[in-house]
Amino acid sequence: MNKHILLGIDAPISPATQQALHLMGEFVEQAAPQLHIFLLHVIPVPALSFPAPGRYIGHVQPPLYSNEQHVQAEEALHKARTELEKQGIASGHIEMLIRLGVAADQIVRVAKELHVDFIVVGSRGNSVKQKIRRLIAESTSRRILQLAPCPVMIVNSPEARRPGDLVTWYEESITHYLREHTGDLTVFTPGEVAQMFIPPGKKAPGRKERAAAILALEQMARNGILCRHDVKGEMRYVND
Repeated sequence: MNKHILLGIDAPISPATQQALHLMGEFVEQAAPQLHIFLLHVIPVPALSFPAPGRYIGHVQPPLYSNEQHVQAEEALHKARTELEKQGIASGHIEMLIRLGVAADQIVRVAKELHVDFIVVGSRGNSVKQKIRRLIAESTSRRILQLAPCPVMIVNSPEARRPGDLVTWYEESITHYLREHTGDLTVFTPGEVAQMFIPPGKKAPGRKERAAAILALEQMARNGILCRHDVKGEMRYVND
């Protein structure tokens, strides 16, 4: 019996969605030949709060999304498909969809239209900011649970790493970035690294963060991972 799974994809792909993609490996082991996955990205399009002349409440105003949003959606869907293919799911069993509207409503609508057996969506997490947001507005995942015509799996974001030693934090963050961007030529400066990989809970890098970024870059240069160049008095570190 074929199994149809609808997987919600955000753009850019969040840690929770990345976690959901990894969990697809369990479904692969159980029902790979019969598995068909629909990857759905919903471009958010607000509805009118009050009817304008010639329109009714809920009528969507065209156009309310940009070409950039559409490009980001396609990039996220292609990245998600590539991740699933790495886990053994044939490309012919993966279908990519883009819809416009409210994410929860469109996910439920597509699930009904395609008669899927299972919905998988990522949750943005349980940070203080997210908890406050959920008190003000109903979360996407909660609304899907209320309206879905089939079982729903909500995948939470992995717990954010907390830095023990700042130098190690920056070194591990740079290493992870390079693994995710294999083949790209990347130029780092201490200031950019301090800001790009700022530890959780910090709004802006301070003196300690900038010093730790320098030490991490120097350590990676000594280990041959990065090459150090002096460009007009500014140190730059390149992964060549």
